[in-house]
Amino acid sequence: MSGTRSLCCHVNTATRASAILYLVFNLLVAVDLTIGIIREKDPITVSYTEMKRTHSNCIFEISTNFITLLLMSFSSVLVMLSHRKGSMCVMPFILFMFLDVALSLLSLFDARFGLPGTPTYGDALRLASNLKGGVRLEGEELSHVTLIFGVLFVMYILLKVYMLQVSIRCYYVLKGDRIPAAENSVMVKLPSYDEALKMKPEATLPNYQEP
Repeated sequence: MSGTRSLCCHVNTATRASAILYLVFNLLVAVDLTIGIIREKDPITVSYTEMKRTHSNCIFEISTNFITLLLMSFSSVLVMLSHRKGSMCVMPFILFMFLDVALSLLSLFDARFGLPGTPTYGDALRLASNLKGGVRLEGEELSHVTLIFGVLFVMYILLKVYMLQVSIRCYYVLKGDRIPAAENSVMVKLPSYDEALKMKPEATLPNYQEP
């Protein structure tokens, strides 16, 4: 949809709603990560690699996840200030959304590429197995989990692409609002040479007289 509207609201409103959703999601991931550390269990929303068996690698991954969540949340907070501070407050959010979409697609090949909270196929299998009491999935059950994960992952990517698209449009709308009215007032279309020759003077100049 062209213009300054997205679906049923203004792009600024849609961007702020996306930032709030992104902020709440990041906070939930941080809470899940914290609970996992306290209970010494793997969090649901963060996929770890086998390197976590090493204590130093575990500390590095945990600290990196928390720093990433903090920066992602900070970019969402900046969006709330964009209507007063200008379009540059939306730029960090755009960069993180672009990075999130790109790394989410790469996580299909390797879960380590995904940002904290990115759903992975391995996590889906682990969750389904835990729901069945730790029993390994086989045959039809495995196919159902794969289908459900595929549908949910596509919806997840489409949501992130929409958030990226409205944030980019919001950036240009805010940037356009910052242009001074004086600059717009000088934008006048001048007549061509042929049109100027055909124009009739509205009044003749007075004769010059010596003082």
